[in-house]
Amino acid sequence: MTTHSGNMTTADEPGLSIRKKVLFLAVIALLSSLMAEAASQFALRVAYGRRLNEAERLNDYDSQLGWVNMKNRRAIDRYGPNKSATHNALGLRATREYTAAIPAGRYRIIFLGDSFTYGVGVGDAGTYPAQLETLAPSIEAVNMGVAGYGIDQMYLLYMRERRRLYTNLVVLAFIGDDLRRMKLTAFLTQNPKPRLFLSRDRLTVTNVPVPTWGLAARTGWLEEFPNSLVLVQILRSVYEMFIQDYDPLPVAERVFAELNNAAAENHQRFAVVYLPAKSDLASDRQSPAARQLQDSAASDHIPFFDLTSSFKEALTRESVPLFGKDVHYSEAGYKAVAELLLNELRKEFPDVPR
Repeated sequence: MTTHSGNMTTADEPGLSIRKKVLFLAVIALLSSLMAEAASQFALRVAYGRRLNEAERLNDYDSQLGWVNMKNRRAIDRYGPNKSATHNALGLRATREYTAAIPAGRYRIIFLGDSFTYGVGVGDAGTYPAQLETLAPSIEAVNMGVAGYGIDQMYLLYMRERRRLYTNLVVLAFIGDDLRRMKLTAFLTQNPKPRLFLSRDRLTVTNVPVPTWGLAARTGWLEEFPNSLVLVQILRSVYEMFIQDYDPLPVAERVFAELNNAAAENHQRFAVVYLPAKSDLASDRQSPAARQLQDSAASDHIPFFDLTSSFKEALTRESVPLFGKDVHYSEAGYKAVAELLLNELRKEFPDVPR
């Protein structure tokens, strides 16, 4: 349309074609998506730090568990000078191999757990299983801890590997955050994992085989697009944490009962330990989740040791910090756990060596 104003003549500019409009909007959408992905990558980098290089890696991908400790691995000074992390041929944190049978004259305890059992932050001799063994040389303490595990993965690992090593006692040690991890299909957003459900009063595992887009596998980015996008991972984590209806406590109760039954079938004993984190020490009362699980364990005749109160007392006695620079214990803190736990085990089980 043309209009006249005095001696001036104006005309409408020609409009964009439909094809150009669609292309323009597609480019804008792509750029917005790329910016959102970049922002998500930056957010994860801020939250969890840089990715580990090959010399620092301690875990391998596992299709049933998400990740496991690398076998035959020794990371020199992994946690600082003279603080190396060593894995034996079974992927256990140990500087020696174990025989399937319990050595003569020894009492074997297998410890299941997360990074607090694995011993993040200290060398091989500084973990609480290793220090417990030092306190009682007649005990052979087998460390099956894997950093980042929830109670579900501890259970699945043991049920798969339990026939490799005979034992006298199985101890599952957990922190409160391990319950939260049970709700997730990916730990720290970028570590896919299995998840347990109670279906018709039976434990059912889902999300297996575990996807390969995560940090441990590092192979399935293109094949599993768009799940490998960090933005998608963050949105999934938010949904699983705050929106979906998933109560981990009944699942944990069933896990404890199943492990207790599995141990009894092999004439072994089973116990559960609640390890205090910094957040537990800031509270004047027992964790409600720990209280519920302790009551449930008691009804199933499963020994349950909550070390929170006794660890608080140790904090007032010790002249050195019991926590390191991050959320984990210092070597002194792991020693305190070893001493407290050994005392509880001796009181509960008369056959634990004195």
